[in-house]
Amino acid sequence: MIAPTTKVYYSIKEVSEMLQIPLPTLRFWEREVQQLKPRKNAGHTRFYSEEDIQTLRRLIYFRSQNIPVKEWSERLKLNDNQLDRKVQARENLLAVKAELEALRNLL
Repeated sequence: MIAPTTKVYYSIKEVSEMLQIPLPTLRFWEREVQQLKPRKNAGHTRFYSEEDIQTLRRLIYFRSQNIPVKEWSERLKLNDNQLDRKVQARENLLAVKAELEALRNLL
């Protein structure tokens, strides 16, 4: 059996679809958050790593908590494991909510 492969880098479009973040928002966050620096090739195409995607998940959490964008870089510097647990809990709750809505639509 062949193990599923994980990509090393993702395009901005793939990340946008994966995290449901509009492309302009990703570009804005890249300008505003010093820790978010995807690789770029000579054509300025962005390539996001798993680490970049985890940073984006943290930013989504900050936005959901109404934390101002200007505070995001400082909060990311804390590298708080509790933050990662909160991010994961939020993602799990959103997944359950989506499943419940899908079930409701079947009725």
